[in-house]
Order: sequence, then structure tokens, then C-alpha cells
Amino acid sequence: MKNKKKDKVEVKDSEHGKGLFATKALNKDSVIGRVKGKIVNDASHDPRYVIDLGNDQLLVPKAPFRFLNHSCQPNCVLFDWEDEEPDTKTGVKGLYLSALRKIKAGTELTIDYSWPAHFAIPCHCGSKKCRGYIVAEEERHLVDPG
Repeated sequence: MKNKKKDKVEVKDSEHGKGLFATKALNKDSVIGRVKGKIVNDASHDPRYVIDLGNDQLLVPKAPFRFLNHSCQPNCVLFDWEDEEPDTKTGVKGLYLSALRKIKAGTELTIDYSWPAHFAIPCHCGSKKCRGYIVAEEERHLVDPG
């Protein structure tokens, strides 16, 4: 079957360990794939390895999307379909990855983690708009620069 997520992405070594890379060119707004994983209701989970779904629910993503790295100037975004019905067991809608702009084959796919200030760690994304910390832009002022 053509256009499966495994045809669009692959996990490879990156500057920050493992990363997720486009295997072919992607157009702006292309849906790259659905992010699947285990849903947990445990706030003590390490925030580096979960996606906050709201309502005290976290998603521990499976490969390949487990390897999405952060950038302060990302080329992808996570979204849910407004009209998609939530899962009957979890009450959670599907989560998908989409391209924010045209992406060349071989490019690492990144998202903005937008962590709360109390989880912020130094950022090394190298983008022109790097905030210096992996933190939500609106909470950057709450991070101690020293």
C-alpha cells in the first residue's frame, strides 16, 4: 500500500541521539502519520518521553514517532482531527503528525515540545529562533537563565 508512514519516515542517528527523518519530500500540510502508543494517567512519567494529551492523560509514543526531536523552529506539528470521534476506551482522539512547510527527503522531522517552565532544560536545537531552553514560548520568561 502506498503512502504508509513507514514509507515517509525512518529512524536514524541524529545530533541528539536517534531522530525521525523524511524518506521522501513532503509537502506543507502533509499528514505524515498517526502517533500511537500507550496512554497513561501518571503525572510522574518523565516528560521527555510523553506527550501531554490534557485531562491528566499522557501518551507514551511508540516508534517511529517516539524519536521526534525538539526544535524551537520545528518543521512539523502534532494535531487531532476536530471531527474524529474519541476512542471509546480512553476518550482520546487520534494524534497525527503534519508538515508545517515543504520538507526535503533526508531532513530530520522536529516538533516544538513546548514544555512548561518547571520542566525546562537547555536547548541545543541550533535554530535561528532557539529560545535557549526546551520550554513553551509563553513561559520562556519563567526560566532562570543562570
